[in-house]
Amino acid sequence: MNDRITEAVVLAAGEGRRLRPLTTFQPKPMLPVANRPVVEYVLDSLFECGIERVVVVVGHRADRIQTHLSATYPDADIDFVQQDSRLGSGHALLQAAGHVHGPFVACNGDNVVDADIVSKVLERFSLTDSVATIAVAQSDTPEEYGVVVENDGRISDIDEHALDSDGYLINAGVYVFDTTVFDALRRIPPHDGEMRLPDVVHYLDSPVTSVLVNGNWLDPSHPWGLLSVTESLLARRHASTVADSARIHDRALVEEPVVVGEDCDIGPGAVVSAGSCLQNNVTVGANSVVERSILSTDARIGAGVVLRDSVVGPGAYVGDGVISPGGQADVILEGRLYTDRCLGSIVGDRAEVGANVTLTPGSRVGAEAVVGAGTVLHGDVRERVEVTH
Repeated sequence: MNDRITEAVVLAAGEGRRLRPLTTFQPKPMLPVANRPVVEYVLDSLFECGIERVVVVVGHRADRIQTHLSATYPDADIDFVQQDSRLGSGHALLQAAGHVHGPFVACNGDNVVDADIVSKVLERFSLTDSVATIAVAQSDTPEEYGVVVENDGRISDIDEHALDSDGYLINAGVYVFDTTVFDALRRIPPHDGEMRLPDVVHYLDSPVTSVLVNGNWLDPSHPWGLLSVTESLLARRHASTVADSARIHDRALVEEPVVVGEDCDIGPGAVVSAGSCLQNNVTVGANSVVERSILSTDARIGAGVVLRDSVVGPGAYVGDGVISPGGQADVILEGRLYTDRCLGSIVGDRAEVGANVTLTPGSRVGAEAVVGAGTVLHGDVRERVEVTH
């Protein structure tokens, strides 16, 4: 049996382009689910499983992650390593070479994982003669991930472009490696300019084992995923969390479960429905309805607004009478069409949406963009662009 593993590497350098405009100014691991950045769930799980030292690989908006984690975990042993060029997940892990000194946990910093997943991967690794163990899970959308080909718990391939994926398991992005992984990574040829971590399976010299971790792995990789993951985490709580400093008018209705952060102000007649999260210093005007939506820090929502299945970024303003009715939408992200997704609208950081605007399902307002009053918005508005009709 291997000695106890006490080191981990968290891959948190990605940009999260499919979540734009929410990731224009902040990295994907810092996006909030149930009012906590995704990366906090990862670190909490690692520490709960006895990890004593964490190396965080940062890249896009690295300062946001470094500042936040240093303040949130002041007594933890956390090192930060920079990935200067976005050359893939394998390249990101390679940046940690020399920073870990024995077998270690590696995991994506932009998926919600719990301690049970980490402990299962550690246990499986300790009971085998493998050089790596990978968490696998079942998924309704296996084409989104690497489809794992395995036999009797030993992995032979992770196919990121499998066409026939029915009945297969997917890579859940939690691993245990020994340090031979770094030499193996150096042998991986780039694919479309990126070194993909799952490809390392073919370059490791000993068996790679798997462990099934269904049920405790959540991936907010798309705007609708951010909403559904938040809803799932809130459902586990069963009750609302409302900060003592929040001001909720006597004639406002706050359903359960929701999260309302510090210094929020919810006006008379407003309704905040189950599955919604208000971060800190959010204002919701009189008679507005917020349903299954995320309102980020310093967002201001006017009076008589309806927001369903929507995400409003930090410092954004949504004027009086704006309607985002939610529902099903076809959305194009990074050149790929996603059909029939439950998504209202996305309003980027510090964007302004004028009074009486209609945001049709799937529409996105870029960071610092302006949508003029009375507009009916279809599709996307690029960042810092003004739309007047």
